[in-house]
Amino acid sequence: MKERERLSSRLGFILLSAGCAIGCGNVWKFPWMAGEYGGGGFVLIYILCLIFLGLPVMTMEFSMGRAAQASPVRMYQALEKPGQKWHIHGYLALFG
Repeated sequence: MKERERLSSRLGFILLSAGCAIGCGNVWKFPWMAGEYGGGGFVLIYILCLIFLGLPVMTMEFSMGRAAQASPVRMYQALEKPGQKWHIHGYLALFG
C-alpha cells in the first residue's frame, strides 16, 4: 500500500485548517460590516458560537479522519454501525 502524503509541520496543519474553516471574507468583511451598521453584539455571539460549537465538531472530524486514514465517504462507511445512515454525512461533507 502506498504511503499517504503528510504535512511537514503542525503549524502548517493549523494554518491550513484555519484557512479552510474560516475563509478570508469571513475574517475581514463580516466583522467590519456588522460593526459599521451596529451589529457588534452579534459578532461577539458569532465568535463564541464558532468557538464552542465549531471547534469540537472540527476536532471530531480531524480525529475520525486520522483514525480511518481515508476520504470522508469511506471514513463514515468504515466507522458506522450496521443499520445507521452516517455514510450520508460523508457525501454531504464533499459538497460542503
